Amino acid sequence: MNIRKSNRRRSSADRRRRQGAAAIETAIVLMIFITLVFGMLDLGLGVLKHNSLSQAARRAAREAIVHGSMAEPLGVWGPTGYSGTAADTHPLAESVRRSLAGMDHTEVTVQAAWPEGGNDLEQQVTITASMPYRPIMAFIFGSPEFTLEAKSTMRIAH
Repeated sequence: MNIRKSNRRRSSADRRRRQGAAAIETAIVLMIFITLVFGMLDLGLGVLKHNSLSQAARRAAREAIVHGSMAEPLGVWGPTGYSGTAADTHPLAESVRRSLAGMDHTEVTVQAAWPEGGNDLEQQVTITASMPYRPIMAFIFGSPEFTLEAKSTMRIAH
């Protein structure tokens, strides 16, 4: 009878110890899992912002190619370069702003260049849109800041 009681005591003590170990293991695994989930969400947010910048640069380039030297009724853009933010009142900044849903327009830098020196038919226009991106999970890796940049080059058609 004494042997059975001592076996019962040992098994309940072992169970309590095992429950404590399971709680610690769960805390460690859960912490790693949550970090991975938030890291994936952070990466997805960065990709979304980069995609929005790319769309904004393409849209602005499409508008710039119809504002060449022969576009008097529409208004001529270039060949002098433009540099500003998406919050500016310039028509180029307004065209970029339409594609930047949920982004701070004052942080987005827009640059337009006519690399061939003119805005005549078949010459090129290059639009560059960039912005700083600070990941939400930056506290793990310090406080890194990345520059997201998108560039679109098209030939003037009008």
